[in-house]
Amino acid sequence: MKVALISAPMQNAWHPAPSITFLKGLLESHDIDSTCFDMNHDFVKEFGLDVVEWTEHNRNYKEEYGEWIYEYSKKFLDYDWIGISIFTFNSQIFTTKLCEILKGRTNAKIVLGGAGVTSNHGDKTIIFDDYGQRMISTGLAHHVIKGDADVSFPALLKGEQYQNLGKQNMNNMPIPNYDDIHFESYERPTIVVTGSRGCIRNCTFCDVHASTPKYTYRPGEDVANEMIYQYKRYNIDRFHFSDSLCNGSMKEFRIFCSTLAKANLPIQWRGQFIFRPGMTDQDWDLVKASGCAGLWVGIESGSERVRWHMKKKFNNDVLYESVEACLSRDIHLLYLMIVGYPTETEWDFQESLRLLRSSVGYRMKPEVRVNIAMLLPNTQIRDDHSLWHGEVDTWKTYTEDGELLDYAERFRRWQVMSDLVDELNLEGDKRRRQIEETIKKRLSEIGLDGKL
Repeated sequence: MKVALISAPMQNAWHPAPSITFLKGLLESHDIDSTCFDMNHDFVKEFGLDVVEWTEHNRNYKEEYGEWIYEYSKKFLDYDWIGISIFTFNSQIFTTKLCEILKGRTNAKIVLGGAGVTSNHGDKTIIFDDYGQRMISTGLAHHVIKGDADVSFPALLKGEQYQNLGKQNMNNMPIPNYDDIHFESYERPTIVVTGSRGCIRNCTFCDVHASTPKYTYRPGEDVANEMIYQYKRYNIDRFHFSDSLCNGSMKEFRIFCSTLAKANLPIQWRGQFIFRPGMTDQDWDLVKASGCAGLWVGIESGSERVRWHMKKKFNNDVLYESVEACLSRDIHLLYLMIVGYPTETEWDFQESLRLLRSSVGYRMKPEVRVNIAMLLPNTQIRDDHSLWHGEVDTWKTYTEDGELLDYAERFRRWQVMSDLVDELNLEGDKRRRQIEETIKKRLSEIGLDGKL
């Protein structure tokens, strides 16, 4: 049996796609041979970030994209199974094109998996239904794996009965296998590690709970030992967590940090993190000693009342103390910010700008990603129609101070915050130009371009 594991654009391409290397390690534990093809990396490396116009918004398709996919797919036409990892809804357009090109050219069974088989784009003119089921009904795929594939994918390949349920206990997880990855071709060679699934929070704008309602985590010592093993095997010292948060269990997080600190290896790690009360100076020192080089933090807003409505549940004292603890220790921070949340007033927005201005007095400056609030399916704000009205992707509302918060106003706030990021010489989103052009086109389509 020959199994090809494919990563579909669009996701970060400067490191190997983690799903396919995890699946290779998983299948190896079942004595099933497989080969990884990181199409996400290879496609973006070939054409650059401008492909986002097509992969995410189905605009500006070029014939050379299809020609490239046709040639690339020759590598796995003779496989028995082709598993395609669909990271999220922004991988669906590419996956459809790939499967259309494969149809009639291979006898392989095509299996789709990942969050993108069920998640839908906010723009219903692009994606409007259960993607996985649509692919099966149109004859472009044979099977869909929903949820984590730990049990279901090996069972499917072996012809066994299975349910679309992931491994509930994360102890003794197989170690991802990177043998097919040519690290030298990546901008930043990185190994991805998974320490947990799900999230201890239930934020109103997030759909993680819909796909992974229960938070599960691995022993901290196991996670650290996996990183030590991968470092020695591949001589890669840079690690990223795939977790929604790496410090969901503070007990296991402290054990993880302590194990790495004692190993005293030149390992650097980064992960998504939540600011929470109770972190001491000793905790922060241990985080630094473990090799932590950066934390990605869903701050979302500089306003306490917006965060409280989001159910983020940390106050400004914890926020500013945590920023100080990280930046003063040269731990890089990536602020994940949202503008235009349904309850965000102009005052709240100014609080977010104040946070950015207060963060520049350190040798280590934060990086900032600014996102416009979206009403994703299976989220609390999407289902709460008292917060918004109109179309899902162009919704509008009036905030408590009587201000109209429509798509044009959300875009204005996105521009203002993005401009401030540039003005403060902070690192922002490299795709700003592409994102800006896409939003302007959408505003023009709905007749709001006159408000720009």
